[in-house]
Amino acid sequence: ILIALRSVSLPIILVAVIEFAITVNMGVPCFTNTTIPFIASVVIGTIQLGATVDYAILMTTRYKTERNSGKNKKEAVTIALSTSMKSIMVSALGFFASTFGVGVYSSVDMISQLCTLMSRGAIISMITVICVLPSMLMLFDKLIINTTMGMKKKEDKLYKLPEINL
Repeated sequence: ILIALRSVSLPIILVAVIEFAITVNMGVPCFTNTTIPFIASVVIGTIQLGATVDYAILMTTRYKTERNSGKNKKEAVTIALSTSMKSIMVSALGFFASTFGVGVYSSVDMISQLCTLMSRGAIISMITVICVLPSMLMLFDKLIINTTMGMKKKEDKLYKLPEINL
């Protein structure tokens, strides 16, 4: 993510949002008094991180493109969200449907529980990327601009006052 987005802050923000979704997913069995397999946290954490990072990169790349074209942070996030939401939803709902189906159909208890966790994780990740990530992009906009290659120069041009020669 660091190399692809050419940023120091964006990978931290994206992973934090995704890890939040994973934590919520892994916290549900605690509140429902459900026993999960010992390997579930590693498997679910890895698969959910891998699936969700694509959604986050899709939205973040569009956000960066809009910011670089001169849009303010609110416009950039709004455009990124509106253009990315359909792709994120189709991908997440496809992942949900496939894992939910296997979870319902499988007679092996561990497979069934892992697939149920993955299907719930797909929905939680979708909601998190659509609702939390745009907020984080707006909240940390100044940090993102200052720690991303190619963005600071354009930002300086946007706010630089014209020089007056007397």
